[in-house]
Amino acid sequence: MENVIITIMCVALMIFAAMTVAQSTLSSQDTVATAWKEMERTSGEIARTNISSLGAETSDGITISLTLENAGETQLEDFDEWDVILQYYDISDNYLIKRLTYNSGTPSDNEWTVEGIYLNAGSSTSEAFDPGIFNPDEEMVIEMKVNPAVGTPNANMAKVAVSNGVSATTIFTR
Repeated sequence: MENVIITIMCVALMIFAAMTVAQSTLSSQDTVATAWKEMERTSGEIARTNISSLGAETSDGITISLTLENAGETQLEDFDEWDVILQYYDISDNYLIKRLTYNSGTPSDNEWTVEGIYLNAGSSTSEAFDPGIFNPDEEMVIEMKVNPAVGTPNANMAKVAVSNGVSATTIFTR
């Protein structure tokens, strides 16, 4: 009789352990499946995103204008999540690398803003659909203000990366 009670308890304990292991396995598989779906969604978004630089220019070395084209298939916004990085030589010939912060108004030192979004930036033809959103086939002018000023006649680099990591780079001189 004592052996039967011990056997029943051992069997119950083994069933409980098997159920716990099965639950942990199913939970882990669910977590992996959810992460895999998110990875596929993000990869698809990155594959459909493409920006290209149409050039940058500065006349005074303090204000830099960079023109970008949305050559992808996705709308781009959330400019405060973008990264704008400058590598340049200042007027004292010091090499600087700066990450500029976004400002939705007029930029101060070491800040950038969206000067405008256009159908054609060269002719200043304003966008007509979805104002404030960088749609496919539109051009955007970014205005950057740096301190200290960009020196001459060195080659400098500006890099813009959107929130999903897709980036464009351009070389400019003063």
